[in-house]
Amino acid sequence: MRRLIKVFHQRSDGFSLVELLVAIVIAAIFSAVILTVFISGTKSFQATGIISELRSEADSRVGIMLNQISGFDAIRVDEAKQLSFYKKILPTLNPDTGLLERASGFQPFNATEEATSSNTNDTPIRYTFAEQRVDGTELIYESAPQSIDDQTELFQTFTLSSPEYQTIKSGNNSSRYIIHGILTITTKIQSTDQEEVQTFKSTIGF
Repeated sequence: MRRLIKVFHQRSDGFSLVELLVAIVIAAIFSAVILTVFISGTKSFQATGIISELRSEADSRVGIMLNQISGFDAIRVDEAKQLSFYKKILPTLNPDTGLLERASGFQPFNATEEATSSNTNDTPIRYTFAEQRVDGTELIYESAPQSIDDQTELFQTFTLSSPEYQTIKSGNNSSRYIIHGILTITTKIQSTDQEEVQTFKSTIGF
């Protein structure tokens, strides 16, 4: 009987204050670890979704732009902070000689209209930029940030490398053109908090 009572007293002693504090500290550590892992996983999932959206948006923008300018022959560069795309003037038949003759010069280029109609528009495909500078032999044009939505911004840079110039002094489109070179289009799409950035480059030789 005494032994049973003694055992009963030992079991009813409970936890000491030190044991409770240690248990609370351990529980807090585990909770912090679990919460950190959960937040990290949530952010990673959100970031993956944002990157996918940025990549899709950039692909779409680049695709539309390349379709617009595909097939040009020259780029007009004497307009401040602007690049305009032109094509060679088509040969015409000389009624006296019966031969095809090509006039020296360029006419406005619009790939969309080329695919749908033979009519020539007086307005070429043109891009306007916020900044223009020269770096060695390269011409660099940078656009202002464009807001795609509340969380996404678009930046574009056109770089013309190894340019070969031709100046047309007569005709309706007398100007200075680059007739051979490398056009690099850099498209950067980023979230407004700048945590996620996607950059794409397209290079066109002409």
